[in-house]
Amino acid sequence: MRAAGVARIPVAPSRAFSTQTSYLQAGQSAKQHGNQTPQFREASSPAGPLGINLTPTDILSHLNSAEFSSYRSSSEPSQRLLGAEETLATTALTHESWMHGLQGHNRRLAFLGRRVLKTYLTIFLFDILSKISAESASDAEFLQNILSKADGVDQIVATHQLGDTVGRQLGLEKVMRWHPSLRVDGASGSKETGLFKVRGTCVEAVVGAIYHYKGALVAQEFFQSRILPNLSLLHENAPTLLQKRMAESSRKATEALAHSP
Repeated sequence: MRAAGVARIPVAPSRAFSTQTSYLQAGQSAKQHGNQTPQFREASSPAGPLGINLTPTDILSHLNSAEFSSYRSSSEPSQRLLGAEETLATTALTHESWMHGLQGHNRRLAFLGRRVLKTYLTIFLFDILSKISAESASDAEFLQNILSKADGVDQIVATHQLGDTVGRQLGLEKVMRWHPSLRVDGASGSKETGLFKVRGTCVEAVVGAIYHYKGALVAQEFFQSRILPNLSLLHENAPTLLQKRMAESSRKATEALAHSP
């Protein structure tokens, strides 16, 4: 049984993300109680771009692979999730940090994808809540606690959470084009940062791209098949019934994607 579609979500312009210029912050050496104490707090500077050798074909091939999604068209067996849309796929996996955003980036697709993810998760949770029997009080309480909070759903699909769990499961770091920051401090040395945030933004953008290219139904099935099972904050304390419903929903959506029109 295919998942029910949802009304088309209009694309609205997103606010530009603010960019931060990083500076090396170091304290000045001074005598304090007879000791010289240089204060190195933290530092940031740009590291090299990642994904510079990727081609649009590489990126599209990953998103169209069987490992990424079970999507297959029953009417056109050769048709894959994003078809031949190399430009769309490349845009979805290009963060605005890449080449200072001069070669296109995924901000608008990510904005659309965030709205889609929140809508589908809210619909899923309300649907389960409406079908819970009186014997499942713990499940009802768990769902009501999420849905009654202004940021309950937002926390579950927060960008960094998506990057930590969902993005890793989808293997997006292999096909992302982005520019990490290099943080330096006196104790731990240099560290590249920003992976979870960038990978989470790419998850959102991929969902936005699927919604844009394939429509609401396929996007919802992709959400239930590949994203819902990996939402760690939802799974951590979920009662048994909810865990079972999520597994069933994921299985049905995976099967539905494999027999898409």
